[in-house]
Amino acid sequence: MRKQSEIKDNIQNRDRIHVVMFFLSILFMVLGGFILAWIIKIQATYTVDPRVIGLFRPVEQKHVETPVRGKILATDGRPLAISAPLYDLYMDCTVRKKDYAEDGKDSLERAWKAKARELARYLSAEFKDRSADEYAGMILGGRQKGSRYLREGPYTGGIIVQEHEERIYPYDSLARRVIGYVKEQNRIGLESSFDAVLHGTEGYEWRRVTDNKRWIRDLDSTSVKVEDGADIRTTLNIDFQDIADKALRAQINANEDIRAGICIIMEAKTGAIRAMVNLSRGATPQTVLWERENLALREVGEQGSVMKTVTLLSVVEDGYVKSLEQTIPTNNGLVPKYNQDVHILDYQRETGRRAISVMHGFEISSNYVFAYLAENYYGKQPQELFDHIYSYRLGEAFDFDITGLGKPVVNRPGTAGWSGTTLGTTAYGYGISVTPLHVATFYNGIANKGRMMKPYLVESIEKDGKVVKQFVPSALNESICSAATADTVTRALRAVVNSGTATRLKGAKLPVCGKTGTARVVLSPEERKGSRDPYQDALGQRKNQGTFVGFFPADAPKYTILVTVYSYASHKSFYGGTLPALAVREIVDKIYALDSDWRPQLRRTAHVPDMKTEEK
Repeated sequence: MRKQSEIKDNIQNRDRIHVVMFFLSILFMVLGGFILAWIIKIQATYTVDPRVIGLFRPVEQKHVETPVRGKILATDGRPLAISAPLYDLYMDCTVRKKDYAEDGKDSLERAWKAKARELARYLSAEFKDRSADEYAGMILGGRQKGSRYLREGPYTGGIIVQEHEERIYPYDSLARRVIGYVKEQNRIGLESSFDAVLHGTEGYEWRRVTDNKRWIRDLDSTSVKVEDGADIRTTLNIDFQDIADKALRAQINANEDIRAGICIIMEAKTGAIRAMVNLSRGATPQTVLWERENLALREVGEQGSVMKTVTLLSVVEDGYVKSLEQTIPTNNGLVPKYNQDVHILDYQRETGRRAISVMHGFEISSNYVFAYLAENYYGKQPQELFDHIYSYRLGEAFDFDITGLGKPVVNRPGTAGWSGTTLGTTAYGYGISVTPLHVATFYNGIANKGRMMKPYLVESIEKDGKVVKQFVPSALNESICSAATADTVTRALRAVVNSGTATRLKGAKLPVCGKTGTARVVLSPEERKGSRDPYQDALGQRKNQGTFVGFFPADAPKYTILVTVYSYASHKSFYGGTLPALAVREIVDKIYALDSDWRPQLRRTAHVPDMKTEEK
């Protein structure tokens, strides 16, 4: 009986165990299904709160690496603009001040101040901008006031050093308006026009912080390698630029009535700009001369008698004037509808003649002669003269390496500015407004035997010393006139220097030919002060500009040169044959001294006597 009972109990126990295990299996299967469904839901729809992610992921930061800006070079490779690392030094004047105060160590504080005075002596000797006492006052005063910049980590010594890139111009203000600068939104010159080339490409990489608070590159993130900017080599000859700058400054500084002056030196065969000077004062003569604005490119105005060469070139090329000795009647200096030319009255009185040659009219810069030529030969078809003006590229703003070249204003037939006297006034330099660069380019075409070259400032783009893009000379007009016409006009320009209005250049070390010009400057309504005359104010004061433009050496032109000065409003007149001609004379003489091709060569010669041994 006992054995059966034990067996029964065991069977009942096993049944209970089976029931429990069954229900536990069902429970675990339900829980497993629930967990699986929850995992699927998480994978399909769940998004983690970004704040939670930040607690488990290392801090990342995008580090941008700025490229080194490319250099701007002179034609011989000398740097005109470079980027260099500069270091700003700061000082935490509160170093250990609190520690000394808490420990009552006055002796240590006195020692600190003694070392600060010693540092002040070294700073004064090194920088030479303040005395040792001034430096000591700055440091000790800063300590007293609690001045501090940063005092953490490695900076416990009190010296804080920050590195940054700075644009440096080794020749200071020389050609500054051509070189230019880039400052936030204010961009000018080559620095602006070639900014994309000079700037390069920024690089970046993602960095993460380590447990010891150091930043390292995150290898799981993308990065872009920095590419430094390319260099540009200009056509500028820095020696020419320096010579022209000094010569122009000398003429302007000597006369407080001169507001500004410019100089352009262009290579005849190529159109390469070798120098471009733009000096100006402020609103009053007391302000310092500086490269404030690029007048050579932007000053659109009537140029006066230098434009008579345009008329002379046209009538010679068209065959109306077959010889410079050809004469026209003087007519007491009167062309109907035009003002009388008193120069012709003086000529008649001095010579007793009633005819004047075209050559002599050009030498004395007679308005009558050129109004007569224009009316006599183009009066019935004035568009012929203006067709020449446009072929000389004096009617448009051509492409240039620096933006901002002014657009000429030509009062041609059919425009609002055309009147019964526009033809004649255009013939002697009024009624047409152009920039000085237009004028220099036109004269350069004559120097180049009729081939008008496009002015340019950049020779090449270079990377790591290798040329990646070369700019070659190009022509604006392959032929503005025949070589024979260019030679004839060159002879007239030579006469202006030899016996005309530019005789101050007659003794230059290289023969120069060119033309002077004086022009009245149109005043703004505010400057006129109620005057109805566009050229003078209510007090009779006028602004003038005087110009000399030509080329040298006259017999084999290598360079074209233009110098213009601009006056403040005054009762004085300024002529192209005075200050501009004197500046050109100095420039030509000094360029002559630089170029060995123009200087006579010294040859070593000697006579060596025969040496015979005396027979004994």
